[in-house]
Amino acid sequence: MRYVKLVLLISFTIAQDMQVKYVVAYTIDVDWGGEIETVSEITVAPGYGRFNGKLNPKRWPFSMFGGERGIIKIAGTDNNIGYSAKRETYWLLSPDNYDVFADKDWDRKENEENEEKEDSTKISITIETEEKEKKSSRNIRKNQFSELTKNVFENDDATPQIERILSDDTEIINGFRTNKWTTTIFTESNKLVIEEWMVNELPLKDTLYSYLFALTELDTIENFNMPKFSSHDFIRGVDSTYALESSDESIVLAKLSIDSDNGWIQSALFEIRELYTVPFDALSYTIPEEYDRIEIEEAVE
Repeated sequence: MRYVKLVLLISFTIAQDMQVKYVVAYTIDVDWGGEIETVSEITVAPGYGRFNGKLNPKRWPFSMFGGERGIIKIAGTDNNIGYSAKRETYWLLSPDNYDVFADKDWDRKENEENEEKEDSTKISITIETEEKEKKSSRNIRKNQFSELTKNVFENDDATPQIERILSDDTEIINGFRTNKWTTTIFTESNKLVIEEWMVNELPLKDTLYSYLFALTELDTIENFNMPKFSSHDFIRGVDSTYALESSDESIVLAKLSIDSDNGWIQSALFEIRELYTVPFDALSYTIPEEYDRIEIEEAVE
């Protein structure tokens, strides 16, 4: 526990500042697993960051896979701290490691056995694979929802129609004053409805990102973002030529509902639950003293 106490002592000696808290949730209702909720919470201040994730499957026996995990990073220290709230354990990671499952040894034995075999073919496929991965990572969010839309209207002889309506009224959603778009993609047999509550800007999100970039020195913070969707993703799945209006608005809440015998998703929801600033609190970047430290072996690339 000396390491944790030392971090706490250092934290209290730092000049007081403000910290930003950002909480988003992604819920998906799938045919085979029921409703699964994932909550991502980021708390950051200059030089401090805590990334916390909770998985909440609603249906048994998937509920046994639920739990809470996270990473704590403090600038100027030698290690990140990973932890599992369910197991009440923590471990040290190298400063550039953000693997919240680093305590797991999934496939480690199999990987070691296949390492020599993989090395023999690695050189010949490296360039091609890297290019494919770069392209895939840029398009993964767009493609997965476009593919879902294609599945919903698969074997539908009718051409899907697209209807978009902007509400005249504003609505307060989780403290945000929003405008609502409702997009319906439909035929007589199948229908998708995407409701989106949007705001013109999220000033605190820019502050959050600036703290994260400075702390992690990453080019992107996609690893800390939750999956989200927009009506644009689904429209592309049925009509890539559809004229979409350009917008700088941010989605605060999005709801997807599907009325179809096709597809494996029944509904989905994305929302920003919290985004606010509070005075700096060093306790936000520590773990409970009752947690046990475990040793892990980081993968060597």
